[in-house]
Amino acid sequence: MTIGAESRYTLPLKQAASASKLILTPNRTLASLYIDPLVTILERQNPTTHFLPDDAHGHHGVFDTEPEQSLTLLIDFKTSGSALFPYVVSALEPLRSRDYLTHLNGTQIISRPITVVGTGNTPFNLVASNLSNPHYDIFFDAPLDKLWEGPPGSEPPPPSDPKHLVYGSDIDASLPELATSTDEKDDGGEDDKGQGLSGAPSTAEAYTTLNSYYASVSFSKAIGHVLWGKLSEPQLELIRGHIRGAHKRGLLVRYWELPFWPIGLRNYVWDILVKEGVDLLNVDDLKGATQRDWDKDKASWR
Repeated sequence: MTIGAESRYTLPLKQAASASKLILTPNRTLASLYIDPLVTILERQNPTTHFLPDDAHGHHGVFDTEPEQSLTLLIDFKTSGSALFPYVVSALEPLRSRDYLTHLNGTQIISRPITVVGTGNTPFNLVASNLSNPHYDIFFDAPLDKLWEGPPGSEPPPPSDPKHLVYGSDIDASLPELATSTDEKDDGGEDDKGQGLSGAPSTAEAYTTLNSYYASVSFSKAIGHVLWGKLSEPQLELIRGHIRGAHKRGLLVRYWELPFWPIGLRNYVWDILVKEGVDLLNVDDLKGATQRDWDKDKASWR
């Protein structure tokens, strides 16, 4: 599994980063909350001493026990992607100048202690451009639901209405509406359409490891509710198709907006996703996640 931290990023208020507008202040910036602390940690992890060979200096990550593990910094663009992008490129310079950022050297990915991924309104066209992303050290969070792929000879993916996934083809009109993503905006500009959609290419084949790192989607939007304590077979097949399509392209799978209550159901979904091969769990309850027994053979909450 990959390890990451998420930063929410917006304008104005300089480079304010927060999950809530109520606590936005000028001193809560991408630099003060994330970049500067990471630089401090990495400088301590990579001291200049005669015990370290030159080629090893600067490439130890934030984890003492796994120094080769890169930490993913997921930057969530909450306002106009094209307006924010140059600020992010500039804000990353302290990490970039110290060679701490994973980057593309033209032909291959060079892994470093920090891997930066743009999500939210991050525009794909700016990530993929050598003019706006000249160092090729910001990667894209591709739309996972666009990458679905079935086994050879399989039928196209299930109907787009998540009710079909939960209730089957015999849908009762009185059944409740399923949740949809709050991050996806259909009425915004080309660079303000939400995760994986801003400045997006015309074909899913454009998403490769040379420009993207994650492939993500809202679980509640793409998969629907988990009724009666168990994912339906169509829901499981959709998850497997997402994973198959993303992994074929070398991308890491991430679901957000996972069920969080009741706790037993939350743990069941976590276990299923890990068992099926999801690479990153988006969790708010870090204590609960670290106390889990991550046995891939477990997938029941009853």
